[in-house]
Amino acid sequence: MKDFVESVELGVSQREGVNITQPKVWIKNELVRVGLAESLCTYVMMVFGLGSVAQVVTGEGAFGQYLSINLGFALGVAMGVHIGGKISGAHMNAAVSFTMCTFGRLAWKMFPVYVFSQLLGSFLAAGTIYAVYYEAIHDYCGGNLTVTGVKATAGIFATYPAPYLSLLGGFIDQVFGTAMLLLCLMALSDQKNKPAAVGGEPVAVGLLVLLIGISLGSNSGYAINPTRDIAPRVFTAIAGWGADVFRSGNGWWWVPLVAPPIGGVLGAGLYKALVEMHHQPLSEQGRGVMQESEEESTPLEKQKTICADVCV
Repeated sequence: MKDFVESVELGVSQREGVNITQPKVWIKNELVRVGLAESLCTYVMMVFGLGSVAQVVTGEGAFGQYLSINLGFALGVAMGVHIGGKISGAHMNAAVSFTMCTFGRLAWKMFPVYVFSQLLGSFLAAGTIYAVYYEAIHDYCGGNLTVTGVKATAGIFATYPAPYLSLLGGFIDQVFGTAMLLLCLMALSDQKNKPAAVGGEPVAVGLLVLLIGISLGSNSGYAINPTRDIAPRVFTAIAGWGADVFRSGNGWWWVPLVAPPIGGVLGAGLYKALVEMHHQPLSEQGRGVMQESEEESTPLEKQKTICADVCV
């Protein structure tokens, strides 16, 4: 279809004597193009995600509940995939990038580019939401920016464990949540299995994030993403919440930084070991498809014969 449209445009322009010039590619460097796309899609995802948290917290339940936050992040992820999916793959998560490098789906030289871009997008998103909700946040907490307590607001930007959660429990929580994320992402992209429908990948990934949020999110806010957590945490430390953002939760800050990459590799490795490595060769799959076609066509031929006899 694309070639047809281009040929028609070429024919029309030739008849009208118009010279066709190819559009200029402003940035040809792959690292820069990938970095810009990854930064933008991460920024968009985080703006919608953090914005949904800010609205719920400062509105004290009047403008949404916990499900609103799940939907905000899920739809934010979907929009992020639309924005950067064809350029950078829209990882928006250092655990995803680390896992892709581990399994040879992304060159290790690209890993720093992805991590830096994700950190930049997340940091800028935190700053944006703080600016947009500045008056609401200060009205809610009375100008006292705290990490813990009834009017705590640091949780708008980064994740913190529930009071009952130990560091070990939180570490397991983050490993398992990220493992489920990467296991399912591997399945959604497996072209020899049941991948997401072409064009429907953003919705499928968004639904996956929503599913994790509504099933595995209460312990620690399901960060499952190092760059999503550490960049806004650093922003809050600078913006007025101070060093408590690193001390709170018995020094919780390192858990969402270390556990997700481990979980990502475990989840993707589990899918690869139990499913992906056991796919039939393409030749055998082709024979199976041909046999199914022959079986389906046999009754069809019989129906044609019967129809002909009845018509006669």
